[in-house]
Amino acid sequence: CLESLAKKENIIFKVIKDVNNNNFVKHIESLKPDLIISFSAPQIIKEPLLSIPKHGVINLHCSYLPYYRGLFPSFWVLYNEEKISGATVHYMDNKIDNGPIIAQEKISIENCKSIFSVNKKTKNLGGELILYAIKCIKENKLKLKENNINKGSYYSWPTELEAKEFRMKGFKLI
Repeated sequence: CLESLAKKENIIFKVIKDVNNNNFVKHIESLKPDLIISFSAPQIIKEPLLSIPKHGVINLHCSYLPYYRGLFPSFWVLYNEEKISGATVHYMDNKIDNGPIIAQEKISIENCKSIFSVNKKTKNLGGELILYAIKCIKENKLKLKENNINKGSYYSWPTELEAKEFRMKGFKLI
């Protein structure tokens, strides 16, 4: 869907295996971007890429940071039987889900029984937050909030046992 939209709008679309590769970084430098937007980045963006855009690099993380930092927040909020999750747009720095928060909002996931349903809700909300963040950056009206990772939580990939417990609780992938 994103690739189709890019083609329709005559925008270059590439899938990059390593965003920190020197050739890719040089290519981005040559574009002189004002802003880089990561929509739930599957890679850790590092220097010098972080320093290239005039207005930085922002990322959508599909949880209410600083809670559920790290990998697979949609799995973990269900696994922990949360009723509320959220979406957060934050500046990226050299640590995972660590930079200052630009915009965030909570959302009910009370009726969600699958990772897909949580992702759909949080990514739709996140898309709106990305648009809001771009507007704030463009109009120089940012009101950043501290992303205090010492008060939050971090999760990695679930173990085989945690995946089994997830299914036993009645949750599904789709």
